[in-house]
Amino acid sequence: MSRNEKWVRQRKFAKQTMDTSENASFYGYPELKSVRLLFELMTEPSKYNVAMESFIARVTSRLAWGTPTPSDELKQRARELLIGVSPGGALGNKLPFLMSLPERLAAPKAWEARRSRTERKFFETMQAEVQQDVDSKRKATSSKIPRPIASRPKQSWMRMFLERKKSWGFRSDLEGAFAVGMHGIAGALTIAAPMQSFCLALCHYPQYQPILHEEIDRVLGDRMPTFDHMEEMPVLRAFIRETLRWRPPVPTGIPHELIQDDMYEGYHIPAGSVIHPLEWSISRDPQVFLEPDQWNPMRWLEAKYPTYQEPLSKYPTITQYSQFGYGRRTCQGMAVTEADLFVGLGSVAWLFSMAKPEIEDASAEVDTDVKADITPRDEPTLHDEVKSCGEGTRNLSRYSKAFTSLSADERSFFEQNAERIKRQSRRYSGMPVDLSAMETETLPQMIPSQVDNEDSPVRDLIATFENGLPTPPTSPDGGDTRHKPSASALKLAMGRMTMQRNDSAISLPRGFPGLTTDPAAALPSPPLSPVDETSSTSSPLRSPRSTMSPKIDQPCSLPQKTPLTSVDDPTMNFSTLLTAKPLHFDFNLCIRNQARAELVARRWVELKMQGEFEASRVFWGGGKDTKGDAELGWGEVFA
Repeated sequence: MSRNEKWVRQRKFAKQTMDTSENASFYGYPELKSVRLLFELMTEPSKYNVAMESFIARVTSRLAWGTPTPSDELKQRARELLIGVSPGGALGNKLPFLMSLPERLAAPKAWEARRSRTERKFFETMQAEVQQDVDSKRKATSSKIPRPIASRPKQSWMRMFLERKKSWGFRSDLEGAFAVGMHGIAGALTIAAPMQSFCLALCHYPQYQPILHEEIDRVLGDRMPTFDHMEEMPVLRAFIRETLRWRPPVPTGIPHELIQDDMYEGYHIPAGSVIHPLEWSISRDPQVFLEPDQWNPMRWLEAKYPTYQEPLSKYPTITQYSQFGYGRRTCQGMAVTEADLFVGLGSVAWLFSMAKPEIEDASAEVDTDVKADITPRDEPTLHDEVKSCGEGTRNLSRYSKAFTSLSADERSFFEQNAERIKRQSRRYSGMPVDLSAMETETLPQMIPSQVDNEDSPVRDLIATFENGLPTPPTSPDGGDTRHKPSASALKLAMGRMTMQRNDSAISLPRGFPGLTTDPAAALPSPPLSPVDETSSTSSPLRSPRSTMSPKIDQPCSLPQKTPLTSVDDPTMNFSTLLTAKPLHFDFNLCIRNQARAELVARRWVELKMQGEFEASRVFWGGGKDTKGDAELGWGEVFA
């Protein structure tokens, strides 16, 4: 769009809505959704990419419309739009003449027309729902009957538009629907790409992890990061800034079209030319970025590097970075991007360490995890021992059980009585849950005497969560405004849990692994310079069928470095659309601190009861099928 009246009013709207939400710390939405992110990573670590994309989509949906329920639809709208605008995406971009044919003769044109119709219907539907919510708020205000906080319309960009509709100067409600919706699409997947690149970098450059963990443990302790901690954590900001430089999420840059002839360094560029600011090359200028192909966050923290800036309370920062555009076309979502990455990645590093998988013997691959699960361990469990580089790491496994930290004799008791204990854990209790007690007390470890004792708090906790938690109260006007979670969705820690799908196709756990993971050796102190890629050897990555299956009773070790070549670099496996994200890769997630995992679990249960973690909606096919019909629905997508 050229600079015209429509562009000016939409730019003004974007600027004011972003500034307003930034001044309100984005209403705490990133912090709220980070709890769900960590819980999903603990329960299903192999789907880390889905969890991270869902985290961003939920925050963005909440900011756009005040609810996370359209997050899956928002992700799909973003995927389809990326295919439609990427040079290597839709077939119509490669063979433009197809778009001039009738839809019945050109499948790419029919696909694009259906995508456009679905996008418009989605935006209009969400606008109508927010409008209805705002209208109900006005009626409640006029009746002078106070409404509970949970039933009031949530703060959102759409609500800002509707409450001040005339001041924005939009020609129609549809223009407002698209102004909000396109801002949501812009952030749905582009912010998730560097989150996955961050994990990739930590796995291939593990020598820097202790530096990050030291800052996190020193500044945060047992508190999860918030937007307000940003000034105190330059190391985390440096890790994020370096990730965006090392693997820019839009490596070809956002294309622009010249509106008039131009000359650049002797080259004539005619009007109508499409120009790409090649971010991949810009971020690899060797005069600015020494050893540009190396991921080195210290280049932003040490004065010997040309990229170093002071004060460290402000720098490094991703704002005003060329990835967000230039001049009047600068992306207005820089602040929300920085908040999402800071809170999201800070939370992940607060709870986990990461490492590439170890070498495995293919002949011993079957049932390896199960056998390791019952192997006695001689060393004691360390809960609070802090080492020079932060908390000791702990392995995370889907096969963890509550007795992995017990002695060999205690293990034997559980093995002999496993079936009886499972039957007891399912016995009806009817005991209410005291959430205040859960917030202040550590969940008990299961030992034989506690399980057999009829008055055991462990038995009470198991039975209570097995049979569900009390449902939230209803609003005074009779409408239940909160999501009623199922019993299986709220079971935690000690009991056997049923599998339940949530909006990201991530299964809730059969058993919470974070409560009983084993300690691992602390990461070694790193050098402050990039690792020499050619000085060490390693093994290939694990096969796809064993993706993200960390093993019990083995430390989250640091594998040797693999010599990288120009034709076989595992960090270069990226999607081919305009937004580049790493293809799914293997790595181990290790819980660093037992108490923090328990804190996340309790917080997740509390927020779930309050109706914060609503399931995602299906908008097409009568609310049952995302494929929809010939007019509206999800189209086929690819990476």
